[in-house]
Amino acid sequence: MNPEVGSIMRFFHDLLPVKVYTLSVPQDFKRPSMYFPTPTSFDSSDTVSTFLKTYTLNVNIFHDDSQQAYSAAERIADVVRAKRSVIPLINRDGHPEDGKLRISSIETRVGEMGVATIALQWDSRYNYERDPVPSVEDFQIDSGVKE
Repeated sequence: MNPEVGSIMRFFHDLLPVKVYTLSVPQDFKRPSMYFPTPTSFDSSDTVSTFLKTYTLNVNIFHDDSQQAYSAAERIADVVRAKRSVIPLINRDGHPEDGKLRISSIETRVGEMGVATIALQWDSRYNYERDPVPSVEDFQIDSGVKE
C-alpha cells in the first residue's frame, strides 16, 4: 500500500472509527464502514531532478442511508479542510513520520443506497534515478592569466 494512502486511512479512521475495507468490499459488509481502493495516478514532468505523480483516491463511506453516509463524508472532508488540507504522514508501523501530505482537492458526493464518496487528489514528487558519478578528488585550476 502507498504510505500516503495509509496516512489518509489512519486520519479518516481516527475521525470515523468504523470497519475499513481495502482489497474489496465483501457481500455482507458492515454498515457503517469505509472502503479504500487503490488510488489512480498519472505523471508529469516537474523539475530537472524530479517527476510528479498526481494521485486520485475515491473513498466510499457506507452507512444505513445515503444522508447519513453523506453527513459522515462531509464531516471528514470539513476536518481535512480545517486542517488546511494537510494530513500528517505515518510510517508502516503507524508511528508519526516527518512530513505532511497536502491534499490539493477534496470533494464529497452522495451516492445511492447508503453510499457517499470522498474524492481526494494530491501530488507526490519522486527523484529521477541518476547514474553514479565518480567524485572529483584532485584537480588544478589554470586561471588562464598570462604573466
